[in-house]
Amino acid sequence: MAISTRSQTNSPVKKTTTAKPPPPADTKSSSLKHFILPTALSDKARFLVLNHPRSSTPERFLFCPERGLFQFTEVTSQEPHSILLAGADAHTTDEADSLSKGHISKAAELFVAAPFDLAFILLGLVLPSSLKSTKTLFQPLDDILEQHIQENRHLRYIFNHGRPLLESAMAKFCDSIDAGDERMFRPSEDKTVQMLMQKVDAVIKQGLPASLEDKFVKRKLDIPLLSVKREDTTLSSKSDDQIVEVSSPTVENVDSQSSAASTAPSTVFSEVSVTTTTSSTFSDPSDDVPDKLYHSQKQNVVLDFILVSYLPDTVAEHLNSRMRATNSAIDFTSLDEHLKRIASMKLEAASARSLGDFSRKRGLDDDEAAELREEKRRKQEEDEKKKKAGESRGVRDLKKVNVTGMKKMSDFFAKKPGGKVKA
Repeated sequence: MAISTRSQTNSPVKKTTTAKPPPPADTKSSSLKHFILPTALSDKARFLVLNHPRSSTPERFLFCPERGLFQFTEVTSQEPHSILLAGADAHTTDEADSLSKGHISKAAELFVAAPFDLAFILLGLVLPSSLKSTKTLFQPLDDILEQHIQENRHLRYIFNHGRPLLESAMAKFCDSIDAGDERMFRPSEDKTVQMLMQKVDAVIKQGLPASLEDKFVKRKLDIPLLSVKREDTTLSSKSDDQIVEVSSPTVENVDSQSSAASTAPSTVFSEVSVTTTTSSTFSDPSDDVPDKLYHSQKQNVVLDFILVSYLPDTVAEHLNSRMRATNSAIDFTSLDEHLKRIASMKLEAASARSLGDFSRKRGLDDDEAAELREEKRRKQEEDEKKKKAGESRGVRDLKKVNVTGMKKMSDFFAKKPGGKVKA
């Protein structure tokens, strides 16, 4: 007969065995990122972390000594999507053999490598220091980038494996001379402006996106045509002829009475309400705006985009004022005057519209303000959709549970109020 002991009890308090922990989640697949890289990369191509010239924040780049520098642009979908990645092997007749191991990405995010001019990286390193000094001298590339190479090992990798690319990038915005077997550089504002204008012309020649051209070029050049229709207040008077009606006498008892009904002269005044109709329409810029102004606006938009996207604030402001000077290679004077005239006409149209609308407490909102509100609302909706897409099914189901009258979990762990100490 077996002897039972207390160690063999089924009490959950006395049980020493613990349940096996669940298997760890496959974090490797969830942390994978999908890159679209250019073909024919060399063996020395590397992922590098460099400071972006505009924001000075570290960003990931791809550098190839043969193909140049590439910046990664994140492409995401507004709607919840997933990506299935699998091999490109040919399918066989057997269904079992046709299935291959693949990978499903929960977030449909792709990082596309786009070409990035190395001159913008160097501009952010070289040009700010040259703007402070009144006179700059020719220096070799080693001396110009010596301090930056010591601080950033990723930039040092470009210097060691891509020196020809650095020299060609420096030559775009620097004056250069050959001193023996060494090439020396000096930053030049004139060559920098020339480089920017070459990029502007290349973008315009390639063609702006239709949405960008419609919003920032056509709408900016739309001339408001204000039409005001007014009807003055008129007073019309109408006099009715005096009407006197005499009734025939009626004998009642002894007395005879005659009744007469008369109406006094009356004048009816009718006031016509004031009708003021104010409408603002916009003309087609292709008909009214000369081609020169239309082209100048394109240059203005592309130039502003380059300055605010790839150059530091101080350098962008300095070059912007330099390019808008009277002796600049590009003339924005006529465009600035035309935009000022359009702004004044829009202001007059808005004031006339607000004066003509007496039935409302406030006038019609400006078109640009309405567009900003619409864009803000659209971004909020996109953020909410992304937030909902990232939630698991269990979290969504828990939100539907009726928790009215239930205590929160934190209430069970709250400290109880201490009782009074007995004397």
